[in-house]
Amino acid sequence: MMSNTRKWLPYVIYSMGAALFFIYYLFPSDAVKNIITSNFNTANPGVNITIDHITPSFPPGLKLHHVNLYYLNDALFKAERIKIAPNLLSLLRSRIIFFFKGSAFKGSLEGRGEFSKNRPHQNFMVQGKLSNVQMEEISAVKHYFGRSLTGMLNGDFTCRSGGKSGGSLGAKLVISDGEVELLTPVFNMKRIPFRKIDADLTMIDRRLKIKRCDMEGAPMNGSISGAVTLKEPPGDSYLKLSGVIKPNRSFLENLGKDFPANLLPEKVLNKGVIRIRIYGTLDEPRFFLN
Repeated sequence: MMSNTRKWLPYVIYSMGAALFFIYYLFPSDAVKNIITSNFNTANPGVNITIDHITPSFPPGLKLHHVNLYYLNDALFKAERIKIAPNLLSLLRSRIIFFFKGSAFKGSLEGRGEFSKNRPHQNFMVQGKLSNVQMEEISAVKHYFGRSLTGMLNGDFTCRSGGKSGGSLGAKLVISDGEVELLTPVFNMKRIPFRKIDADLTMIDRRLKIKRCDMEGAPMNGSISGAVTLKEPPGDSYLKLSGVIKPNRSFLENLGKDFPANLLPEKVLNKGVIRIRIYGTLDEPRFFLN
């Protein structure tokens, strides 16, 4: 019995190796790529995905190389590679579950998704986690908000399609040790360094709701909430935000020297808290302080 096993084992190993070789090198990359991109682009008008090539992976799954996501031809997202693997048991059910993992913006992302086998474009859901992403690598931030933003991003997101609104995006994000550019200087500052920005966001259609955005920094702490209605061109996006700024004492003292008394009265400075409202567009924001 043992001798027979030894006799046939090399042939089994050879057959398995040959099968894997042909599966990998004869894999229909272009056909699979066309199926994924055409279905995705049809389900998401205005959004387009491009993939350089696709290869099979083990455990059973697909590896997508150089993935780019565009909105109205503007780059939103890019990833060097993303590996997608299905939950094999879910292939026998009405809803398919899959897992993904990849690298993007010098960081990583991973998560899971699910969709209906019969209606893949409806009730689609993706949950994911971003780790150690470099904000300065995300060109969409500069494009849509007109400001540069640096720092390390970590957080979670959930994306859903279907429903009356057509889809929604929710995210809880933390950006650490960075700097945000101000096109319109505030308190004579063109850039604001920060230790941490902690934000809770949702987006339905083209309305970005900022449930909470707290900032901890050396010159000041602050929090803001409100909404941004996204438009094209991005500079026309409308702002409706309010919050508070808590500058440190030395910053307040210098601020009192630089600002006219009628613009920032002493009683406001003495409170140590400045309330702020922001209206207008991204290109021409209007600030109101009290």
